[in-house]
Order: sequence, then C-alpha cells, then structure tokens
Amino acid sequence: MSNHLTRTKKKLLREKDKGIIDFAKMQYHFFPDLIDDLGNINDPRKEKYTNYSREELIYPLILKNSCTIESMRQMTEWFEDANCVANLEKLMDREIENIPHYDTINNFLERLEVNELNKIRLKMIKKLIRSKTFYQAKMQKGQWMVILDATGLYHFKEKHCDNCLVKELTDKEGNKRKVYYHNVLEAKIILADNVIISLGTEFIENESEDVEKQDCEINASKRLLKRIKEEFPRLKICILGDSLYAAGSIIDICKEHNWNYLLRCKQGRQKTLVQDYQYVIDSGEYGKKENLLGEEKGIAKYVNHVEDITGKAFTANIFEYEYEKINKKTNVITKVKFLWITDIELTNRNIEEMVKSARKRWKIENEGFNTQKNILYKIEHLNSKNPNAMKNHYLLTQISDILMQLYLAGTKILKDLKQTIKNTSSRLLETFRRAIVSDEDVSYIKKYTTVHFV
Repeated sequence: MSNHLTRTKKKLLREKDKGIIDFAKMQYHFFPDLIDDLGNINDPRKEKYTNYSREELIYPLILKNSCTIESMRQMTEWFEDANCVANLEKLMDREIENIPHYDTINNFLERLEVNELNKIRLKMIKKLIRSKTFYQAKMQKGQWMVILDATGLYHFKEKHCDNCLVKELTDKEGNKRKVYYHNVLEAKIILADNVIISLGTEFIENESEDVEKQDCEINASKRLLKRIKEEFPRLKICILGDSLYAAGSIIDICKEHNWNYLLRCKQGRQKTLVQDYQYVIDSGEYGKKENLLGEEKGIAKYVNHVEDITGKAFTANIFEYEYEKINKKTNVITKVKFLWITDIELTNRNIEEMVKSARKRWKIENEGFNTQKNILYKIEHLNSKNPNAMKNHYLLTQISDILMQLYLAGTKILKDLKQTIKNTSSRLLETFRRAIVSDEDVSYIKKYTTVHFV
C-alpha cells in the first residue's frame, strides 16, 4: 500500500487539523498547570504600577515562538486582532482586555530574574521524566542521554555589554577589527528520536570586560553539569558530546556524579589514546561486529580499557564504526568512520546499541540548534538589547520548544499530513488569528487522551 498522499487526502486531513486547539490540548495533557505556574513567578514590578498579570505578559511570547513570528513588533501587529484576544481568554481561562505591547513585555523581561523561567522549565522536564511516556528512550541500564553543545547567539560590531565575549579578526589586507558576541551552552535530553528538549542552559559570558581569560565552553559546561546534578540529584545520565568534552576535567565530573559518558574521540584532542587504541587494533586484540544498522551494514571494532596502556586515570573504552555512504545522485561511494570513548564496558551484545546512542549527539545540531536558528524560532534575532531580557527571551524559546516538539511528535494528524515544520507553525498562527475557540473546543482540550510517540 502506497504512503503517497493525494491532494484530496491532504485536503481532508487538513480539514481535521485543529491547529492551535490541538497545540493547547497537548499543552494541557502534559502541563495542565502551566498558565497558573507562569502567574506565580516572582514579580519584579511594584503592584500599583501593574496593568497586566505575569501570565498575560509571558504566554503570548510562547505562542509567538510557536507560531514562528520572528520579532516582537510583528507579534504585536499580528496578535492585535479581536479573535486573538478572545482566543487567548479561552486558552488561558481568564479575562483579558488586550494583548500587551511588546515594549511592555520587554520592560518586564528586563527585570525578571532569569531563574524564574528556569524554574518553569525545570518543573516541565521533571513532569515529562516522571510520566513514563518516554522510558523507551533510556539506555540499557536506565540512563537518560544528555547531549552537550554550544552555539552562537548574537554578534555585534561594537561592545554590547560588559559580559560580551570578544575576538579579533584580520581581513585579507591585514586590517584588524574586534567582534563582540554572546554564546550559549545547552544540555539537551533525548526523550524520543523526535523529542530532544532543553534540560539546562548556561550562558557563556565574561564576568566583566577586563578579565584576563575569557569564559569558554569547557568552563560553562562545568557550571552547567554542577547545576544539573543539583536539580536532578538521582537522575541516571549518560553525557554525549563532541571531542572537546573528552577531557579529564569533564570526565572527572561525570565520575563524581556517577554518570556515564559517551564522547567523540579525535586524534587532535586525544592523541595518545587514539594512538594506543590503534596499536591494539593493529595487533589484532580487539572486539568486532559486522553488518550493523540495517542497510548500512557497518563494521564496529572496540577495545576496552585503553587507559591501562596510556596511563590515564579515567576509563577509556574506545570503539569505532565504519560504513560506506552512497551519494544517490552521483553513485559515488564514500567511507565514513567515527571514533568514540566511553566508560561503559563494550561487548558484542551492546556494541550496536552503543553506536546508535553515540550517533544521537548530532541531534542537538539538527533537531536542536538548526531548527531553532533557521526554521522555527530564529534565536539569533535580537528581541531586546537588554542583557537580562535577552536571556529571558532565550529561555522562553526553550519552553516554547518543549511544547512545540510534543505537539509535532505527538499529534497524529500531523504525522499523517507529513507537512513541513514551517507549514505546521503557520497553521498555528492562522487558526489562532482566524478561528474562534469555543466552549466545545475548551472541553476537547481538557478531555484526556492517550499520546503515542514513535
């Protein structure tokens, strides 16, 4: 039976797509108290000067992100519609006179403590982890895979604030110029192959403009991992990351917290380990398994405890995976090879699962940063120049992304439609602005349903 959708079938499916109603249903299914939680954050404003509640200021931003509205100004223009106000009243279950102007929202975010939004995200993540919906995503010994990676957010030609990172560039003519920028480090937890959400965020920034040594990804990761342990003291974790994190300082933190690690291994950063691993491979004393991962028919080789040869103080079980990749357009065959280091003992029974797990590191770049930068949220767009508001906007994007990923992966009609994420997000905006949320819709939103993630 063909999976191809005819135009007639697509039309019938689109008519069943409830857009913002299904989005709100998914939100209510997992987080029925979200609106109340937003209303209970610590308010930095003086009560006599407040015209809008905290949830009225924050929830429209969550919808802005989910509807792929790039700027705050566009949000005000698009949401200043009678249907939007009426629909927001139904979705939030409270009276709303109008949607606040973007300047009012930014003024609030400038003063709001960043940790307040982190508390909201923390509660959401704990709810998902405890729900048992995503238990199949865990590794064989019950570890949740957590991916570390950093990305750039904003760049400036002139100094933006005292916390800016700075680098000097030289053009072809030898002219030098300084670039000021802000980066962020993310820890993403894998709940399913199509649900990879933010577990923790650490902003990479200088304490002041006259520091001797700038903040960096490794130092930020130390701060972030410490905080994750404090927030999730009993959570079993396996840290995934590129070769940057295969460093003694990060591995020591994993050992201290009783976490596993599964990290890329490269000649440039782990030279001695790689050389000693290759020495063992050349001698023929290694494990091997062929025909892995279906059609790829890849080959895995592994050596346990390479640290015994190298003299490292941490466990260095190293494995490689090699397969042939065929370019469908040119039929050119390319050999692809990867190398990883882990503290998990490698065997013929678990090596295929280890390869699958290790390759999930790329999900933070593909489903993570790429989607957030180029498809949905445009996180590199500056919604405010205020440093504190910038951070709050970023955290609100991560909260929006949790809701959006659950909606995209768990709504059956969207799976059947197979439309682009961009089109799905546009549909959310269309239904929020043009449809009228009825009492019947509210009952549908609050009706219990079983959600399946594949």
